[in-house]
Amino acid sequence: MLLSRHTLVRYPKGARLFARGAPADVVFAILGGVVKVYCGHPQEGRILVALAGPGDLAGYADFCNSAGDRSQMFHAEALTATTVAIITRDHIMRVMRGLDPSMLLAVTERINSLWASALHRCVRLLAMSLRERLEAVFAEMEQRFGVPDARGVMLTTELGHQGFAEMIGASRPMVSKLMAEFAEQGRIARHGRHYIVTRSFVGVDTLSGAVKPAENQALREQPGRRPTMRGSKRSAA
Repeated sequence: MLLSRHTLVRYPKGARLFARGAPADVVFAILGGVVKVYCGHPQEGRILVALAGPGDLAGYADFCNSAGDRSQMFHAEALTATTVAIITRDHIMRVMRGLDPSMLLAVTERINSLWASALHRCVRLLAMSLRERLEAVFAEMEQRFGVPDARGVMLTTELGHQGFAEMIGASRPMVSKLMAEFAEQGRIARHGRHYIVTRSFVGVDTLSGAVKPAENQALREQPGRRPTMRGSKRSAA
């Protein structure tokens, strides 16, 4: 329904989709590729809020000034060549007005879950050490952007040390140090520009608390034992 009226746009790698403060009159539905959603600017030590892939939305977070004008809260760049469907908020409102009450309630619940999940993720990250944040991000990316590999799971995104640093709120040298430790422990490997999460890295997704399938099997075989991710809260603080 929402895609019944849209504008299809293709962005090359590195292109800006929208900037913070731009009019928030459209929403971006990611059809192909990966988009980096940022808070702040490079000079201010920006934070990589999310990686939006196929099926995700970007540009829906906005703020309203005293005059009632809505502006983009974040800014976004294409991590890879990206295809998006741009949908106007007017069209979204017209579609929602035509929904029956039960469907409108379901949509409202999904929106509430979306924001609650984002808040939960941020709070969990604040409570973690830098090492735990990096472990959690690897686990998250393994689930969202991973493909099977002979050595484990290959991450299809090409995110460098600076990108990981922006995701966990750390300096690039600190991330490089942690990456080197993970590599020495055999937890990650490199294949060109891609990272491979080895089988020894499998563990609990510490951002959502969900147990991965392999770990779930281990729990069934060993009742009462809960697997944890490596790393101490006191390390890499």
